[in-house]
Amino acid sequence: MSNLAWYSHELCFWHDPGQGSGYLPVGPGIEPLRQFAVDPDLRRAEGLVRLSGLLDLYTRVTPTPATDDDLRLVHTAAHIDRVEAASALGAGDAGVYAHVNHHSAEAARLAVGACVQATTAVLDGRFDRAYCLVRPPGHHAEPDRAMALCLYNNVAVAARAAQRHGVRRVLVLDWDVHHGNGIQRAFYDDPDVLYVSIHQEGLFPPASGLVTETGTGPGTGYTLNVPLPAGAGHEAYLAALSRLVEPAARAFAPELILVAAGVDASGHDPMGRMMCTSRTFHAMTVRMCALAEELCGGRIVLAHEGGYSAWYQPTLVMAVAAALAGRPEPPDPFLHSLEHLPGQRLRPHQARVLDHLATHHPLLAGGGPG
Repeated sequence: MSNLAWYSHELCFWHDPGQGSGYLPVGPGIEPLRQFAVDPDLRRAEGLVRLSGLLDLYTRVTPTPATDDDLRLVHTAAHIDRVEAASALGAGDAGVYAHVNHHSAEAARLAVGACVQATTAVLDGRFDRAYCLVRPPGHHAEPDRAMALCLYNNVAVAARAAQRHGVRRVLVLDWDVHHGNGIQRAFYDDPDVLYVSIHQEGLFPPASGLVTETGTGPGTGYTLNVPLPAGAGHEAYLAALSRLVEPAARAFAPELILVAAGVDASGHDPMGRMMCTSRTFHAMTVRMCALAEELCGGRIVLAHEGGYSAWYQPTLVMAVAAALAGRPEPPDPFLHSLEHLPGQRLRPHQARVLDHLATHHPLLAGGGPG
């Protein structure tokens, strides 16, 4: 059996936020358009990974839906009922910009189930590493409400499931271009979950993910937000890993690493203004796998989050899959259009964010958290 696992389910591709523009449904001034977040694009991504031969390196696993007990590790009963009810109507909004169709509630349970089951399998030693190609995404979903395409918080539930399984300290790295307000809220006062978010400053949600948000109570110092200025690319992201993520992880000493692995920080994504390429996502995945080998016996699970470029998302998913499998960067026909741009270099205004956090964040400044 392969030591790599690939979790996906056809029904996750049937979730669809409906016609509209961006996050907004059809309404006054908004004509029916193909949404950026059309989940059949993930089917194309999986198809490219299969065509490349990379999927043959993985053991494919079909997840089962998360149970209510799983969901209640993070979410309230009222929130679960709201998602189920909206989906049962066949259309509607289960929260804030969280549109659903008939299949969405089951797809959301399958997305959570994949992350929980992948995490448990890695902890049990059945696999060394796992990747969950699932939708709907999760990192905006808060304990009591859905938000921005996210119905349930896939990675947050997986982290709690790991603790239920006997793990104490979990590192959650979120490199989606948007701030994972839902993951942060779930663990803001918890010293046993280190949440690190690398995101575009001020993008979404508004005024969320500031450098001053470092946790509260016993969780003070265990939230690390890295809000990079718009236009940050390859060097800025890798510098954030080497200067902040890796030292923080070593100070924290996790027993498991979970990655909210959105690919919407790419230079072709319509939902952000960052400059990452397939090389960036490949390199970040390699670095996190090496960190997992160093700190927690190699135990790492990646879960897909955002990614809204119909043409570039498949290539980015393939790059992550290649890195997780220990393979070199795969071919990228779009790389030439991004790699030469000045945003790929680390700029002084980007470095200032990293320097400030390295000298002021409680976990990195020498005094320790708390």
